[in-house]
Amino acid sequence: MWPRRARLLSALALVTVAAVNAAGLWSIAASRRSAADEAARAFGAATQARARALEAILAGTRADLVFLAGSSLVTRVLASDGTAVGGGPASASSPRDATESALLLFLRAHPEVTRLAVRSATGEPLVLVGRRGGIPILWVAANPTGAEGPAVSPDRPRLATVVPLGEGRTASPGPAATGPRLEAEIAPNLLLGERDAAPPAAGVRGAPSCVLSDRSGRVMARREAPVGERRLEAAAEVSAADWTTGSPWRFRCAQSEDAVMAFVEPVAARYRTTLALNLGAMALAVVLGLLAVRAVAQGERLEARAHEETRVRDLERQLFHAERLTTAGRLAAGIAHEINNPLEGMSNYLSLARGALERGDVESARRRLDSVRQGLERAAFVVRQVLAHADPAKAPRSTMDLNRVLADSTEFVRSRPEFATVRFESALAEAPLFVDGNPIMLGQVALNLLVNACEAQPGGGEVRVSSRASEGSVTAEVADRGPGIAPADRERIFEPFFSTKNSTGLGLSICHSIVRQHGGRLEAHPRPEGGTIFRITLPAAPARTEVA
Repeated sequence: MWPRRARLLSALALVTVAAVNAAGLWSIAASRRSAADEAARAFGAATQARARALEAILAGTRADLVFLAGSSLVTRVLASDGTAVGGGPASASSPRDATESALLLFLRAHPEVTRLAVRSATGEPLVLVGRRGGIPILWVAANPTGAEGPAVSPDRPRLATVVPLGEGRTASPGPAATGPRLEAEIAPNLLLGERDAAPPAAGVRGAPSCVLSDRSGRVMARREAPVGERRLEAAAEVSAADWTTGSPWRFRCAQSEDAVMAFVEPVAARYRTTLALNLGAMALAVVLGLLAVRAVAQGERLEARAHEETRVRDLERQLFHAERLTTAGRLAAGIAHEINNPLEGMSNYLSLARGALERGDVESARRRLDSVRQGLERAAFVVRQVLAHADPAKAPRSTMDLNRVLADSTEFVRSRPEFATVRFESALAEAPLFVDGNPIMLGQVALNLLVNACEAQPGGGEVRVSSRASEGSVTAEVADRGPGIAPADRERIFEPFFSTKNSTGLGLSICHSIVRQHGGRLEAHPRPEGGTIFRITLPAAPARTEVA
């Protein structure tokens, strides 16, 4: 578990990171919305400006036509007409040339005007000028290009106006106008050219897509431009008085929002980059902080675990010593009996030796004394075994023969009178099995396993001790014919204080620890014929002269 203060600081850091970046993202979104609203307002204002520019074009063209109709350059052609004056074509050449030049100059000055015609009171064309390929040209009045006039496509909508010739006359755009007049025609698509383009509003990029329609909704001109699904739209009315198409006109434009918002994207991208770097830096700081907290907590856990392991090792040493003393005390009665037997024999041999000396039989007395010495040696051997099991620390590790430890421990347990009903079998390897270890501690393991095997058969049974060598290791087994170990208990028998026979539950735990300290392992397996097999596996040592 992390310290509470570390958890609190980590949570505050995460909340801070989330709040800072959420505020940044909200700021970007708010900026985009504000920019979009401002762009929509600017686009609407730009559309209104374009509509006013169209009105100015129409009004200016109409005013210029009125001025041209009242000028003497146009009206003199009426006086030079053969029908009105009676002169021939030669006499009319100079006024007609002047009128034609004036009309051609007007077309050059007004690109949106596609046709000009001066008509007599009877409607006959006196002068016709138009465009071909956008260039002003003069048409022969006697051979016009159709009723629609020169340079005009019949499938296009017509915007026309009629101005009476002469000063003081009333202008009438309608088709019923009579008297000498000046007719003008405008191509609607030319109105949506560059001349109508107002300066682009702030934040608006690219040409918009625009449509110009009359009062009835009929499309007169259209300028196409790529517009995506996200678009800005605006509309405005165009006043077109004195023109044949009904007024007011409808001017509608659309602009791609992506193009409009293009100027915001670099700023937003920089903001996003800044936020990403900030998020990365904060995340790195949080990760480093968490790692530091984790390292501190892990160090504390390791320190606590080391302290606990030290305490457990101290307790294990105490328990090992207590278990060995318990084992020694449990076998004390049998050992006392074992020592008492040679003492009684020694007492008898001493009595016999004294009688032999009294008779003067020195040889017989010597034989009796040799028997006394053998009894003393047997008693001393028993005492040495007890002391070795009680204090194994006095025996350092060395290269030893495991077979000898197994044989001595088996002989020691076999001699106990309480195990007289148990039959011992030995199947030790013929060759010595050398291992690096403490013979006293490994003898303690063998003794405990042998005693447990005997106690598992209180009514008598069989204990089989075997050993063998394998590649790189040495194996020893102690098998009994007891009731065996339940599968549920087999995994716990090496745990401290776990017992199935109302004992301290430390014997097998100590044996397991000793074998593990020698780099080996101790395992319990069921015996196929009934009972349990305890198997000890130790690393093999190179064969060399054994250290006593």
